[in-house]
Amino acid sequence: MNIGTLIHHLRLGLTKNRIGRLLHSNRGNALLYPDGWEPKVLKCLCETKWAGPVWDVGAFVGRHAYRVANFHRVYAFEPNLNALQFLGYNLKDTPNVVIVPCALTVDGQPMKGTVDPDFLKPPTGPDVATLSIAEALQKFGRPGVIKIDIEGGEYEMLKCELLFDIPLLIEWHREIPTELPHWTIQTIDETHSLLTPRQKVA
Repeated sequence: MNIGTLIHHLRLGLTKNRIGRLLHSNRGNALLYPDGWEPKVLKCLCETKWAGPVWDVGAFVGRHAYRVANFHRVYAFEPNLNALQFLGYNLKDTPNVVIVPCALTVDGQPMKGTVDPDFLKPPTGPDVATLSIAEALQKFGRPGVIKIDIEGGEYEMLKCELLFDIPLLIEWHREIPTELPHWTIQTIDETHSLLTPRQKVA
């Protein structure tokens, strides 16, 4: 075996990242969290009869998506370049999920991504493409609910008029609002709320 072939095999071994895949796998997650990583959120997503598919925005490695897919069609949005390899591996046998390797944003402009294996570190680049809410609605149709876990970007999303008539299940990363003009707020757990669109007065 020459040096080039040896380096190639070593590189493939690192790319496969068996330990990382096991830690982030569906099987590993089910053993550690039989009722789900966030059981009340998972219960809400799975057991509610939504009028359309679930958009999992900030799908991470697919902890929710692969379970929700037993009940609903799922569009899993994830821009993190490191998380995507685990997301793809975890959902490779889940035909009811469409992976969208982009962030969902209000304006559709490029944003900082990351390849850092530490998911908690802030993104440092390279820039990655995003889909605007308008583009995603045109491409995928109206969702039944949008689960949003985007590390603080949720507050900006609430300003988008295109979302005013769509249920949102949000993880809050700063202050938790007690009142919103376009939605009724239902507490799911300590950091999550279900926002149900208010009925428009004729």
